[in-house]
Amino acid sequence: MSHRQNIYLGLALSVGVCSSIALLLYIRHRRKLYSSRRDQQYTDINSSSDNNDVDSKSIRFQSDGATIAVDIPGGCIPLTAEQAFVLTQFLDTTNNDTERLHRILTNIANSATFTESQVNLANAGCIGRLRDILSATNNETTKNKILLAMNNLALNDYTITFFSDIVTIVINLCRTAPLNSLLRLNGLNLLINMSVLEYLHDEFMKNIDDLDLIVKSAFENSDETLSVGKILVNLSTNKTNLEYLLKLKSIDLKTIVILCTPTKSSMKNEESSKLEDILLRYITFYCNLADTIVNELQARTANSISSASWLMNPKPFPQGTLYFELFDHDKQMLSKSILRSQYSLNTINTQIKRLRHGMDTIRQIQFDSSVLSVHDEFNDDDTETRINDFSTPKKFPEETSTVFVGDSNFDQSYQDISKEINDEFEDDDTILASGPSISSFCSANSTNATNNFASPDKSISN
Repeated sequence: MSHRQNIYLGLALSVGVCSSIALLLYIRHRRKLYSSRRDQQYTDINSSSDNNDVDSKSIRFQSDGATIAVDIPGGCIPLTAEQAFVLTQFLDTTNNDTERLHRILTNIANSATFTESQVNLANAGCIGRLRDILSATNNETTKNKILLAMNNLALNDYTITFFSDIVTIVINLCRTAPLNSLLRLNGLNLLINMSVLEYLHDEFMKNIDDLDLIVKSAFENSDETLSVGKILVNLSTNKTNLEYLLKLKSIDLKTIVILCTPTKSSMKNEESSKLEDILLRYITFYCNLADTIVNELQARTANSISSASWLMNPKPFPQGTLYFELFDHDKQMLSKSILRSQYSLNTINTQIKRLRHGMDTIRQIQFDSSVLSVHDEFNDDDTETRINDFSTPKKFPEETSTVFVGDSNFDQSYQDISKEINDEFEDDDTILASGPSISSFCSANSTNATNNFASPDKSISN
């Protein structure tokens, strides 16, 4: 190729490159013109910024008549404090535009996957604003998007302190939402996140009756059943919730075991695994309650105080409540009869062993408490009696105090009666109930003597 041809080829390439650059600049100019004609208060969150990284999303927020451009990340990087404030303020500028609101809620949910964004959004008042919108809106899609955003925001120990009064709203929402609906499932997931820490447990307990209704209805759907089981496990880790949880009427251990135990050989492995996962949550819930009861009863016995006396008194608890499954003897035996280590998931078998041992311990404490009560009654009788009991084989002392009742011959009559009774019981070998005899009674009749409660292993084998 000659030198002249090389020159022509170079010129052609230069012209092509220049034309391409000119075309690109023209397209960018047209885009800017189009963008400038759109609403100055809000632009599409999904529109890319020309001056920033492709992961950033550009929005505009109008304040005091001026348009301020702020770049809001689309969920790929955390929000700054300024960006969190802008997003929160945008919630008040939707002007009943549902589409805009949904785009903002989606951006908040995506951004709230970062810890820094969660803190900044909480400080900007985003959680309180979401709570207000959730209470006021009737749009199901809006509720779902708010619940998704709140679920991410609730994954932080700090931000959870901003969730006051939201538990009640979400419980009512789950109670009234259609069964097996996405709205109900999202609400249950949020309740799981809000129950992880004890900070909001008081609000759960204030709504325990409505929560009981949710638990009852959740057994119609496996996903909801699993979610409710997770909520109950979280709540049962707090011992101050014990009295409220024992009043639940919708839970029955026999029903749960039958419902969640795979029995069909043709059942798919995935379904079988899911059922065992559900069963694990509820067995763990019972285990946590049993352990708390044992600790409370043992502390009461050790300190000789009545702070946990309500645990031994079923009057505040109507029949059919969870209380009787852990305290009633017949219910205890029924529960133990259906709890068998027969599952492929070893964690379930371990928890079953733990629950059986907990029930055994509760029953043992009940027995010991009843024996101590009898012993205390005998001691009370001994300390309060002021007149000698003539029905006992004890001999009257030779010298007894004289009781004057206005009859000069009463003293002699009293001595004669005493002598007759002493003679009558002269050869009687009756053993009276005393302190040592009561201890012997405990030893002879204690369930520990039969090794029923010697160890969790042995209790399982029974």
